[in-house]
Amino acid sequence: MIKMLVGVALSVAMGWGPVAWAQSKAEKIDQLIGLHDLKTTVAIGNYFLKQETLSAVRGRLHKLGRENRLGADWKPGNLHWHAAESAMVDLMMAQAYRDFSNFEWLLPEWRSLSDQEFAEEELDVLRAHFATEVGRKQLQITDHGVAFHVMAALTLGGRMQSSVKGAEAERREMTHLYEQEDREMRFDINENPEGVRFAMSPVGKKYFVNAVLKVTGRISQRLYQTANDMTRRAEGAAAAAQPAIEAFKAASQG
Repeated sequence: MIKMLVGVALSVAMGWGPVAWAQSKAEKIDQLIGLHDLKTTVAIGNYFLKQETLSAVRGRLHKLGRENRLGADWKPGNLHWHAAESAMVDLMMAQAYRDFSNFEWLLPEWRSLSDQEFAEEELDVLRAHFATEVGRKQLQITDHGVAFHVMAALTLGGRMQSSVKGAEAERREMTHLYEQEDREMRFDINENPEGVRFAMSPVGKKYFVNAVLKVTGRISQRLYQTANDMTRRAEGAAAAAQPAIEAFKAASQG
């Protein structure tokens, strides 16, 4: 996802060309950020936000049922309830994508963190290392570490449910990407001493422990903020359920 947003990262595929020395610090930061692929973290967030959206929507639909005196048949499993739920969920998840999943909000914060944390010479060291085979493997480890910490924060905070009806597709995607990433990131440290040296170096430690954990903190914070707003958003999305409610009324009277 980050790769898609940071166009400067395309230069990585062309190698570190002779004009690399002329790049500004901001360009080097964008190039470094563009090496990351946080698709697994996005999938975790999508599942979490889908579960929170479904909970808020179902709560709102129960309330609408009482307010409109729709009776006992207005419940999950009813065709019209399902239509109302789908309309509201689609609307709210589209907003959640804009607010979280596209990661446009993260880029300026990550850029700012990188600018504060790293001198330009350190950025050159990082980019050179991550251009190597073992460096690319350590990028995978870093990206998986972000996903792991985001998942841990949600789980230990009691916010992540193991299974939510209606969010099966998001859970499958999350599980698939997490397990795939976990397999692909592994490598034998005994056969890669240069990777160990980098990880234990001052700039390596600062990158993996300090900057990345701060990025993880920003992501977790954004997820909580977005999820905590779902009840209010469900109230705003209630109008999308009205056609299904009217259809339910008509069918009940018919």
